[in-house]
Amino acid sequence: MGQAVQSNDYTIVQLRRFRDAQANVVSVRECLQVDANGSNSPIYALTFVGVEGELPGSPAFLTWQQVYSRFSSLFFEHGTFRVRNLQKAQANYTVHDFGTATRANRMVSRIVVFPQSLDKAIWLIDVDVQTQVPLYTAEFDSQLRLLSEVEAVSFMASVSMPPPAASAVNSILHPDYPSADSSLGHPQGLIEPQVSFASDYSVERIAVRVDPINNLQKLVISYTDGVDQFMIAQAPGIDDVFADLAKATASTGPNHTIARYRDPAMTVLLFWEGGVAFQVAGRGALHRLDEVARRLYLQALSSN
Repeated sequence: MGQAVQSNDYTIVQLRRFRDAQANVVSVRECLQVDANGSNSPIYALTFVGVEGELPGSPAFLTWQQVYSRFSSLFFEHGTFRVRNLQKAQANYTVHDFGTATRANRMVSRIVVFPQSLDKAIWLIDVDVQTQVPLYTAEFDSQLRLLSEVEAVSFMASVSMPPPAASAVNSILHPDYPSADSSLGHPQGLIEPQVSFASDYSVERIAVRVDPINNLQKLVISYTDGVDQFMIAQAPGIDDVFADLAKATASTGPNHTIARYRDPAMTVLLFWEGGVAFQVAGRGALHRLDEVARRLYLQALSSN
C-alpha cells in the first residue's frame, strides 16, 4: 500500500459516508482519478457525482456539490487512509491479516491496521490483491465506534486525467520553514512550530495554501506518524474574533483563549496571537492536540 499510490494509475467510483447535523448517514458518490508520478503526491482529481437517494438538483445534491467544489482536495489529502511514510507506519502500527474477500468485483485482502497508541484510529481495509490500492476503508476509535467509511463501487486500473489545473490543491510545497516564510514575505507573528514532544510524529510537508473560504494565504505544516496526520496552520492578517472577549476581561489581566471543537471524528483548536490566526487540526481521538496547541501558544507568546 505504501508504494501503490506511487506506481499505480487508477479510477475508482466510490461512496464516502458522512454524518449530517442530525447524525444521519449521508452517502456521497464520488469519482477518484489518480495519475501516479512516482511520489506520494500524485496528480489526482476527486469529483462529486451525486448523493445516494437524491435527484440531481435537489437541495441535498446542490449542498454537497458545493462542498466538493471547495473541499474535495482535503477529502483526498486528509480524509482517507494512506500510508504517508512507510518506515514510520511500520514503527507505529501493526497489520493483522483476516483473509480474502471480494470488493467491487475484485479480490481483496482484508486487514486491520492497529495503532501502538490508542489515541489513534483503528482501520479495517480491503486492499486490491493485484494493485494494493484500498477499495474499502473503515475508521474506528478505541471504543470501536465507526467514524468514517469509504467504499469502492467500481475500479479500473487506468486513468484518463482532466487538465492538471482541475486537480490542483491551491497550494505550493516548500522544502523547509524558511522557504515558506520567505514566500509569504516574512509576515510578523509567524513562527516555526516546535512539537518535538510528539516523538511518533514528524513533519510530512510544508505548504503555502490559499484558503478556499477567504482566498487568503496561510502556512500549513502537516505531521504524520506514517498513517495518522495532524496539521498546524498559520494565517497572518486575519482579525482576532476573541478581541472583544479580551477587552471584556482586561481588568483581570491578559486573556489567552484557545477555542476547541471536538467530535468523534475531528479535533480543531484555534487561537490568535501577534496578528496571526493559529489552527491545530487532527482526528477526534487525538486528545494530545490540546497540549500541542497549548505549547504552540506559549511559543507564539515568547516570540512576540
